[in-house]
Amino acid sequence: MIKRVFGAVASAVWIAAAAISPSEVVSLPGDAAYGGGDKVGSQLVAATYNAGEGPGIWIVADGGYRLYHNGALLAEDNQAGRVRFVPMTFLPGENAISVVGVNGEGAPGVMVQIDDLDKSYYSGGDWKSKPQVGNASWKNKGRDLSQWGGAATLSYANTKMPSGGALNGFAANTQAKWIWTSAETDPTAVLLFTFYVKAEGFGANTTGGDAGQIVFASDSASIRKYLQSNDAVTILVPEGTYDFRQFRDAATEAASANRTWCARQCSANDKNSKNMFYRIAFEANSCQSLNDGDVYIVKSGVIKKWDHWITIRGNKSLIGMGRGANLRGASLNNRKNENAGNNIFRNLGIYDVNPHLIEAGDGLEVSGNKGNEVENIWFDHISYKWISDGMDLEHVKGLTVSYVDYDGANDQNCYYYDPYMHLVENAQASLHHMYWHNSFGRVPKVYSVDGGKVAPTVHVYNSYVEYNYWHVIDVTGTASVPAQLLYENNYIGEANIQVAGKNAYGKINMKNNTVKTMKSPSNAYDNNGSKGSTPFSDNVFTPSYKYDLMNVASIPTELPKIVGVGGRYGKMPEYNQAFGQSNKAASVAMTAPATGTKFNAGDAVTLKADAKDNDGSVKSVAFYVGNTLVGTASSAPYQVSAEGVAPGTYSAVAVVTDNSGLTWMSEFVTFTVEGAIESSSSETVSSSSEVEGSSSSTTVESSSAVTRIASPVQHATEAESGYYRIFDMQGRPLYSGDRMPAHMPATRVIVVEFGKSGNLLRRYIR
Repeated sequence: MIKRVFGAVASAVWIAAAAISPSEVVSLPGDAAYGGGDKVGSQLVAATYNAGEGPGIWIVADGGYRLYHNGALLAEDNQAGRVRFVPMTFLPGENAISVVGVNGEGAPGVMVQIDDLDKSYYSGGDWKSKPQVGNASWKNKGRDLSQWGGAATLSYANTKMPSGGALNGFAANTQAKWIWTSAETDPTAVLLFTFYVKAEGFGANTTGGDAGQIVFASDSASIRKYLQSNDAVTILVPEGTYDFRQFRDAATEAASANRTWCARQCSANDKNSKNMFYRIAFEANSCQSLNDGDVYIVKSGVIKKWDHWITIRGNKSLIGMGRGANLRGASLNNRKNENAGNNIFRNLGIYDVNPHLIEAGDGLEVSGNKGNEVENIWFDHISYKWISDGMDLEHVKGLTVSYVDYDGANDQNCYYYDPYMHLVENAQASLHHMYWHNSFGRVPKVYSVDGGKVAPTVHVYNSYVEYNYWHVIDVTGTASVPAQLLYENNYIGEANIQVAGKNAYGKINMKNNTVKTMKSPSNAYDNNGSKGSTPFSDNVFTPSYKYDLMNVASIPTELPKIVGVGGRYGKMPEYNQAFGQSNKAASVAMTAPATGTKFNAGDAVTLKADAKDNDGSVKSVAFYVGNTLVGTASSAPYQVSAEGVAPGTYSAVAVVTDNSGLTWMSEFVTFTVEGAIESSSSETVSSSSEVEGSSSSTTVESSSAVTRIASPVQHATEAESGYYRIFDMQGRPLYSGDRMPAHMPATRVIVVEFGKSGNLLRRYIR
C-alpha cells in the first residue's frame, strides 16, 4: 500500500501510521431531475488513447459529479479529488456539456477541460448554473438557457482542491477554473456549457448528417453504402487505417472510356530522373494532345490503378473517431449528378490515390455543374498526401476547407512534387488554416468558366505555404464571370517562381501577408503579363462572416501543430501503414466489495475486479481507495487486500492497464467501515478559540476516551503547518489535506495539525 506516515500520535483521536483514512465521499442525488437512474454509456467514447493524447473531457470535483454530453451520461463519481479523463469524439453541430456537482463537506467546486482537435474549452464564467432544477431537460441539445445564471468562478487556485487537499493528475497547464453557483453553500449545482463544431466562412451553414441517425462503418464497403444512401446520416469511422484500394489495369480501363495513358522517361534534370512519367490523354489511341515531348501510348499490363472512386449523396457527415481514420486509396467525389450537398468530412487521412500517375483521381473533390452547383460542403482536419490529381473544387457555393495538412511530396513522379493541388473553379469558398508543403503550384488556382452561376469568390486566410515550386496563386476570370481572391494573413516561406498572377478579369487583394523568400522579387507578381514586385491590392469582396486572424509571425510554428487528421494529436499516415482499428483499452468492473457493504474496524477489505481485453492482454489492475493506491494485481483473479482501513465511508475504483499501455478506470463502488475510534490515552489539547463561549476546560465525550479542551493558545500558521486532519466530535475522520479547508465539514470539529516534517503540532476543537 501507499501510505502517508506522520509519526506516532497519542491522543483521543486515533491515527494509525499505516492506515487508510477516509476523504470526502458524497451521495449522488437519486432524483431523476439530477440524473438519478441514468446509466453510463455513449457511442462517442473511444478508449483508444490515454489522458491528454486525444480529444476528450477532463473533470474533477471537490465532492462528486455526473458528466453529460448531449444527454448521454459519460461518467460519474462520488469521490472528491479523483480526476477522470473521458476520450471523446465531438460531432459537428451542437455539443451540450452538462455537469451535476455535489458538495458534501467544505468548499465545493467542479473543474472541466474539453479538448477538441485544435482548441480547448475551459470551465469558467461563460458556463451557466442553477442550484435547483425541476426536470432533466437541461442535459439535452437544444436546451433553453434563457433563465440560467452565469456560473461563479471560485477564488481557489486550479492546482489544488478548494477544500485544501492536493489535486493530482489534471490536465497540465490548464486554464480551467473551479466553478459553482453564486452561493458556495448550495449543496448541488447544475453547470452547463455549449460549444459548436461548425465551419467558419462560406460553409458555415453546412450541417451534414446531423438531422439523421448515427451509424458505425468499419470497412470500405460500409462507408460506401452509407455515403450513397438517400438518408441524412452521420457515419462514424473508428480510429484506425482502412484499405480502399481496388487494383485494375490502367490502360484497359482508359481505353473503355476513350482515353489513353501516355508515358515518357523523366528527364535527366528531374529530381526523380529514373522514374517514368505517366499522364492521361483525354482522347482515344493518341497522345498528341499532351504536347509533352517524346511520349508513347501505354499498353495493357504495364501500369495499375487502385483508387476507389465513390460518389456521394447529400446530407452526410463522414467522421473519423478519436485521433482520426486513415483511408488509403479513397477517392471521394461530391457530385451534383448524385445530388451531393450539405456534406461534412472531418478528421480523416486520405492518401495513396494513384501517386504514380498524373490526373488519375482526387482524394476529396466537389464536382458541380454549370448552372447546377453543389451547395454547402465542409472539409476539416484532413491529412492529404500521394494524391494523383489534388483536391479540385468546382461549381460549388458555400464551401469551407479548413485545417488541412497537404503534403505534396511524391517520390513516384518526375518532379518530386505533385503537380496539381487545388483548382477552385466557379466556387464561393473559404480556405483557412491550410498547411501546404512540398507544393508544385495551384495553392490555389482560382478559375472561372462562362456559364457558371457562381463567380469565383475565394477567401484564403491564416494559412502557410512552406515551399512552392511554381506559381503560388493564380486567378483567372472571364469577361462575364470575373474571379476574386482575398488573400489575407498568410505566411509564404519560399516562392520559387512566382507569388501571384492574374489575368484581366481576375482580382487579388493581398492583406497582411508575409513572404519570407522570393527567388525573383522583381517578377513575383504577374498582372496580365506585366510583372513587378508589388503585391496586389485590388478592390474585392468583403467577407460577410466573422473570423479571427492569427499572428502571422507565429503561423509557421503554430499552424502545423493543429492541422490534419487528429489535429494536435495526429500525424500524416505512412505510405505502408498497417491496416486495422486502433487498439482499445481493456474493460474493467469492480466486483467486490458491493456498493453498500459494511466492514468492522480492523477487518481487511478485499477489493476485486473483472478485466478483459478483446484485442490484447491485461497487464495489471490497480486498486484505489479514494485517491490512494492500495495495491496492484498482475494476473487473474484480480484482487488485493487493504488493511488498516480507518472507520469511515470510502469510494473505490480499479484502473486496468493493457499490454499496449492503455488504461481505463472502472465505475466506483462505495463501502463503509464501522467501529469506535481507538485511543491510546486521554489527553488535554489546546483550542485556538473559546469553546461555546467559555474559556474554561471543556469535555468532549468519545466512545472510547475523554478529550479535554483547555483554554486558548496560539495555533500554527499556514507556513508552519504541513498537513491537517479533521474529525467530528465522535472521532470519525472527516477531512485530510495539506491546507486548512475554507469551510469546516461540520459545526464543531476536532482539528489536528502536523508540521512539514510530519511532527504533531497541536490538536484543538473548532
